[in-house]
Amino acid sequence: MIIELPDDYDISNDKDIVKSNHSQKTGPNSNSSSIPNVAIISSNQVQPDSTMVVAAIAAENAELKKDELHSPPLITEIPSHVSIKTDVGVPTAASDRKKFSFTYLKDAKFPGFDDKETQACLFKWGMQDHCYIKRFTYDQYLKPYDIDMFLLDFFNANPQIKVQGTMDRWGTLGNVTNVSKEETNHTITSLDFFDRLLTNGIVRSNGQITKCMDEYHDSFLVADNLRKCLLMPEFDLYDLFSPDDRREFIFHVFQAMCLGGRLCQYENDLEPYLQVTKKLYKDLITVVKDPLTNKLKVASFIYKITQVKSSVSQLFPLEHPQNFCYVSIDPMRRHINLLYHASAVYY
Repeated sequence: MIIELPDDYDISNDKDIVKSNHSQKTGPNSNSSSIPNVAIISSNQVQPDSTMVVAAIAAENAELKKDELHSPPLITEIPSHVSIKTDVGVPTAASDRKKFSFTYLKDAKFPGFDDKETQACLFKWGMQDHCYIKRFTYDQYLKPYDIDMFLLDFFNANPQIKVQGTMDRWGTLGNVTNVSKEETNHTITSLDFFDRLLTNGIVRSNGQITKCMDEYHDSFLVADNLRKCLLMPEFDLYDLFSPDDRREFIFHVFQAMCLGGRLCQYENDLEPYLQVTKKLYKDLITVVKDPLTNKLKVASFIYKITQVKSSVSQLFPLEHPQNFCYVSIDPMRRHINLLYHASAVYY
């Protein structure tokens, strides 16, 4: 860089500065942070040829770069007692994590499922001998991103989880390497959810289900409009329940009760289906009051388990809409409820 000074400027006054600047640039400890190369030229001095100025500046820059090679790099040493976390918010690797442990609560009570009327209905609908509800507790706080590992630990080598095989034999899963799931909605806290069946003519005012001509759909005998509404998308009133409505866990329970098991005697009235649905739903979920709205809300998270890859038995003996498995997780009490139903044949 070249700075031109006025004619009356006495450069002799700056000898010390120039000398100091020169010593900084040529000293043994000089580096790139030294004062930049400046050629000071007074207008009353003879200005050197531009080629000479450029050559002089280039020579000084080369000298500075040579000195920089001998300067130590800038290194910040961190004391040994200071720890650095680089995995904040990142899910734990499967090999490093602590596995979840589960304890079977054999004395857990399910007043709705164990109710005599409920058991009588399950027997009538062909489900009593092929379904159960069990409760377990777990030992760690469950983070949302750990749900896959949580379910894998739950199903893996758990002798209390029984599955249906052929010829009505119960077995176990053995070593589990993969669990497939679907998350359900859980916003409903009232049977008012099903009032649309009455207001749209699926059910008469006296509670009777309206009938229709018999036909088969997906191996089910459809003999009334309720089953049409549940099973047949081409039915005019199928859209009474939106896709989000059909993902509600209470809808899943209601549909399972209406369609029944291997040999089902259907009901003429809606009320038995509603009452059993209500009792089982209350057994499986946890409800709390929202402090902001003072309204009830479901605190549980419910997943539909669609398939399990295991070393011994399959989760279901065959693929069928009425072979189902649900896990309901209560994060406050650290409980997990398991609802299972399956059959090898359906008539």
